[in-house]
Amino acid sequence: MKQFRILVLHDGKPGHLSQSYGLARMIASRCTRCECEIITARAVPRLKLFNRLLRRLAMSLNPLLRRVVFVFYRIETLPTESVDLVLSFGGNVVALNVAFSREKGIPNALIGNSYTIPSPAITAHLSLNGELGEKNAIATTVVLCRVDKEHCRREGLALQNRGRPLWALLVGGNGSGYGYHDSDWHRLGAAVQALSEQYGIQWLISTSRRTGATGVNILQRYVDDDICRAAIWYEDDASEPLDAFLGAASHIFCTEDSLSMVSEAVAMDKPVISLRPVESLPTRTHGKALAYMAKIRLIERLDMSAMAHYRPYFWVPEKSYSAHLDDIFARIIALGAVTETVRSPEIKYLSQAGAQPI
Repeated sequence: MKQFRILVLHDGKPGHLSQSYGLARMIASRCTRCECEIITARAVPRLKLFNRLLRRLAMSLNPLLRRVVFVFYRIETLPTESVDLVLSFGGNVVALNVAFSREKGIPNALIGNSYTIPSPAITAHLSLNGELGEKNAIATTVVLCRVDKEHCRREGLALQNRGRPLWALLVGGNGSGYGYHDSDWHRLGAAVQALSEQYGIQWLISTSRRTGATGVNILQRYVDDDICRAAIWYEDDASEPLDAFLGAASHIFCTEDSLSMVSEAVAMDKPVISLRPVESLPTRTHGKALAYMAKIRLIERLDMSAMAHYRPYFWVPEKSYSAHLDDIFARIIALGAVTETVRSPEIKYLSQAGAQPI
């Protein structure tokens, strides 16, 4: 059976890996008549000051100059087998993406800023709004993520078999134009209590590094074993994986500061309620993405102060997350980044290190 190999280059940043791996998964799940492999390789420039120069070298017509690009990266071992598509997200690996594509004579896909790389060097250029006037542009309109809905569902079964209905709360923190203060954490904690009492639900709570010790400590004052089924407090060892929380919860509440986190929730095809603190000044792109998802009912946006008054409603989005992925895939096919168009019978997900499942 024919192999279709996708190489994901990443710089180790979780958000970059999540989006690029999510794109690879989406392509693999829709490929045809072939066994798909997703191979990841972490690569970081030896000195970021060279990034601009490396991008110029990657575009060189001289193959010897292009190969210099590889020397200026610390790279996990690249696959020895042939690769059919290379993709990445983030300025640190743009040059390597282009150099690898040109060196191997294969298509490439780039998510986000192209960092002055000319359009002809990128087979498929994905961004939230698309690059106007560029023939290779793909407007995703939603943020890609690496969540596997069916895997999450299986992981969440054990939690669902313990009694009361479950809602999830994914908590971020300062960043992306959002600032959190003690009053915000108190409002959030009080809302968790109020909704549990009103609807008889239990919570699955996950915090992050950006929540900070203060935010975690305040939230912990409001929860006990009666209203919180399980929690991932960032500084503690997680006893429950986040995938299980996404799979088990019937409703997912998520702070707006992380588009990746919101998108992981949206990918589950469940009601998603995004929460914002008083200090909310998202960037234009960030705000536009949230506004679009709210417009087509993928999310319901709330101020934290209104969370305690949330009322569940009959949830039907105008356009599902999966439908967005179908449109993106159709555009990728049209651009020639992938030539197979029928669903594949088998998909393998491989990491660089020893090709172990991830």
